Amino acid sequence: MEKKILEYEKFIEREAKRNLDAEERERLAKLHAEMLKNFQKERFIHLNVTLFFALLAIVTIAITAWEVSVNGWMLEMIPLYTLALILVILTGFYVKHYYFLENHIQGLCKYIVKN
Repeated sequence: MEKKILEYEKFIEREAKRNLDAEERERLAKLHAEMLKNFQKERFIHLNVTLFFALLAIVTIAITAWEVSVNGWMLEMIPLYTLALILVILTGFYVKHYYFLENHIQGLCKYIVKN
């Protein structure tokens, strides 16, 4: 998705600099509106996924913290500790990806093509 957004940014930037007639401008405006709509749907989906993983990470960390405070560190609970670590790492990657989507999609909004 990142590659697609970057390619589209280059395309729309190049097209915005061109001297277009009214018909080309209208066609570009429709294309841009459709692409923005698709990218915003993608961003919304990734926001939900990011929040879901963050919630899972928080719940897993809370359960792990409660378990450690009650029973201390136990070898039998290594899968739970590992799960908490994996969820925190995945959440970090999802936040990074969502940050990219948010910034680049907002940047695309400056290329609203006027008829």
